Amino acid sequence: MKELDALKNLKNSWVIAFGIDDDEGHNYIPNEGFKIKTFRLITKNLRIIPRPVRYFLNLLEAFFRITIPGIRLKPSIIHCHDTLFLPIAVVIKWFCKSKLIYDAHELESDKAGQSKLLSRYSLFIEKISWKKINFLISVSPSIIQWYQERLGKKDNELILNAPMLDYKKNAEERTNYLRQKFEIPGDKKIFLYLGIINKIGRGIDLYLEVFKRKDIESHLVFIGYGEYTDEIKKCAALYQNIHYHESVPHDLVVQISKSANFGLCMLEPVSLSDYYSLPNKLFEYAFSGLLVVASDFPDIRQYVEKYSLGVCSLLTVEDLYKTITTLENSDSRRSDWNFERLYPISWEYQAGKLVALYDKLLLN
Repeated sequence: MKELDALKNLKNSWVIAFGIDDDEGHNYIPNEGFKIKTFRLITKNLRIIPRPVRYFLNLLEAFFRITIPGIRLKPSIIHCHDTLFLPIAVVIKWFCKSKLIYDAHELESDKAGQSKLLSRYSLFIEKISWKKINFLISVSPSIIQWYQERLGKKDNELILNAPMLDYKKNAEERTNYLRQKFEIPGDKKIFLYLGIINKIGRGIDLYLEVFKRKDIESHLVFIGYGEYTDEIKKCAALYQNIHYHESVPHDLVVQISKSANFGLCMLEPVSLSDYYSLPNKLFEYAFSGLLVVASDFPDIRQYVEKYSLGVCSLLTVEDLYKTITTLENSDSRRSDWNFERLYPISWEYQAGKLVALYDKLLLN
């Protein structure tokens, strides 16, 4: 959606998006300047069929539903965001002589929650489509390097999954919302976890183990939803320094986040995609003015150090405990925080790179 919004201002061009209804309750209302065509796949409802087989049936149905409308459009550029759609994109490219961009939002063949069979299937699709791809986009330097080394050299661009910002709200002073809601004393630090609350992959049990310790004086606040929410609520009932807040609308995230001191972004290496990731939350915390406690992964460490976003910690209870206790006794305010310094990791900067790429491809 962010990329569509950036591309709608291309001169002498129009933008249309084809997508599959994910049945997750999202309600996308596009701005003027582009159109979204949503397809409902009958095969997505065949839950009794094993996921890899259903995935293949989804591909077949999507191929027949999308290919002909796509060819009729005669696109100059096809921007493919999902491995499932790569064969469709290749066929449309062949008929229309289009340029093909593959936008890998993760390392698609090695990501969490994906079976080995589905991972091999994804890699197979990427391999057979690779020569037809004109340009590669991805979200971290290491993921781009992985594709270059495994599948072959390809012109590429790094487009970070950075947040779209309301500069007026970001420029506002810190609030006391979380302190007032949970009656947290003014001399206690607040560590914030923002996002999906699942047991695997997000370091939540690690946070709980640390903040259950009696000598930890800071408070831990979870904001979000997920399968592990009940466990958080149980801990919040037993420990005075652990709190749960229901998920909030996107336009309130920054305002509420600014009432904390630190943002927690401790991903676990449950897949190579996670290990190479640069998560959106890392940048959301940064633009909320929070110091980040992040996983000590190569790309994350590079950006944390380059932009002074916070500190990295190993994924052990003792290492995180030492990090938390050190931060408890430190100044949590970022004296050097400003938009100008963080501009290269903002969405506005990423959007500029994307538009420049399109201008180049259309010119050629």
